[in-house]
Amino acid sequence: MAGAKETPRQKMIGMMYLVYTALLAMNVSADILDAFSIVNDGQEKTNASIEMKINDQYAAFEGQYGKEPEKTQIYWDKAIEIREKTDEMINYIEKEVKLPLLMAVEGINSEQEVINRKEKPLLRNIEKANPKNRRVFYEVELKNIGKKDDYDIPTTIMIEEGKATELKQKIAEYREFIVNTVENAGISGYNNKVGLLTDYDQNGEPMLYYNADKEVVDWEHKNFSHIVFVAEMAILNKIVGEVQTTEYDAVGDMMDRIGATDYKINKLQARVIAKSDYITQGQDYEAEVFLVAADTMRNFDAKYTLGTSNFTGKGDVKTARSHGGIVKLKIPGKNVGEQRFAGVIEMTNPETGDTEYHSFNASYIVAQPSATVAPTKMMVMYQELQNPISVSAPGVASDNLIVNVEGGTLTKDQGAGNYFVEVDKGAKTVKVNVSVKHDNKQVVQLATQEFRVKPVPNPVVNVGGYIVGGKVDKEELLVAGRVAATMKDFDFEGYNYTVDSYTVSTYKGNFIDKKNNGPRFNAEVMELINSARSGQRITFQDIMVKSPKGELRNMGSIAVVIK
Repeated sequence: MAGAKETPRQKMIGMMYLVYTALLAMNVSADILDAFSIVNDGQEKTNASIEMKINDQYAAFEGQYGKEPEKTQIYWDKAIEIREKTDEMINYIEKEVKLPLLMAVEGINSEQEVINRKEKPLLRNIEKANPKNRRVFYEVELKNIGKKDDYDIPTTIMIEEGKATELKQKIAEYREFIVNTVENAGISGYNNKVGLLTDYDQNGEPMLYYNADKEVVDWEHKNFSHIVFVAEMAILNKIVGEVQTTEYDAVGDMMDRIGATDYKINKLQARVIAKSDYITQGQDYEAEVFLVAADTMRNFDAKYTLGTSNFTGKGDVKTARSHGGIVKLKIPGKNVGEQRFAGVIEMTNPETGDTEYHSFNASYIVAQPSATVAPTKMMVMYQELQNPISVSAPGVASDNLIVNVEGGTLTKDQGAGNYFVEVDKGAKTVKVNVSVKHDNKQVVQLATQEFRVKPVPNPVVNVGGYIVGGKVDKEELLVAGRVAATMKDFDFEGYNYTVDSYTVSTYKGNFIDKKNNGPRFNAEVMELINSARSGQRITFQDIMVKSPKGELRNMGSIAVVIK
């Protein structure tokens, strides 16, 4: 510190440092300064790339929040808190540390003079320095700095005036905020995942720093004492990059946390979907009972009784077991009129181990014989597919039925009364009209059935057919070897998407992106995974899949962390 009495040894060291600096200035100082400039420019480009990825991440998060606000709200709120705190931290480094250093070294008294200087401009990308931005970035044009080798002014500001100590305190406060925010979201042990360490490591052990004489010094003197201006810019930009990376990882973990609550049993609801709720006497009533967003790998029981809208557990209770997350009911249609049934689904809560109950009820009509149109698959028709239907009228030969379609094209299939319907482009509904002819004359319309039109659902993307995110072993990821797309619970067999391309991204001091065409990992992706370290996040993003008709869809991303 200035003003302190120096020992003879300290005076000698100071004189030697001055001589060394003078020799350096006469010999290789230009090369060293240029090297620092290159490092600083590279760090600024890396920070700009990270900032773009952060903005994309928030946009994706906001889109998820718009689709599922109830499930996403708590994590979206914490992500917003993280963004605001990071705004504060980055703006402090840029406005309160970098800018004053630049103005002092250049002898400038106002920020506007820094921004507006035309001859030998001091900043690149002036628009990033606009004070109206939520985050301000001063990208210094170091080649135009007159005293980029000055270390007296930076040392005075950072050490003697205490700015380095203030910066260290801000870093510690920011780090503590991130750890607390993420752990409050239910992710434990987050302290061990965050960098930005100054005085102590994650275990609370002191971190030791040494100067050129191998003497122990504190963090402030190690980074900011007698460090030339151009080097201090590189150090400060490196800190900005670490703050951005911390934000990116924390927000990513918030997004990952959303999926951790997808299958909480207390949020599931029982549903009944019937092939038709109007049948003729002598036919069977068929329905599917399932849990919305149910885990198809977990079986459960459905207990129900006929002739009631409220299940009491008394009387003739029937039990059906699920298969693939669905209970299929078949009830004989014996009596004409409205028929009712009610029941409960019994399922074990995976978190508590307790049995939980979810009620359902439904009704259907058993009518006298009339024309019916029964969909072969579901009560919907899909675009781009040949949707099979069967048409029949009790007591009427299929050859005497006239079937036409509004909103689609009808093609006769093999077998009496079987057809395919191809939906017209842009149609939202399809109507199937059935009439009967007698003595070669059309006499009466028997029935009209309207179907909702849906696009073919998106496939489920995963790595190797089973990895959908979370922590994985490196070897497991390498063995998986590909990104796959499967049509989960889709009734049309043989309709599959293929993986067309994706990008594999990770961070090793800067972001590395590897483009991969086709489903299988190419050599570059295999090498990237093989060189990954424990705790490193690897993201498979912009996963493009192709339908059998060549339509491309972007399925988003899958993020994994190496164990």
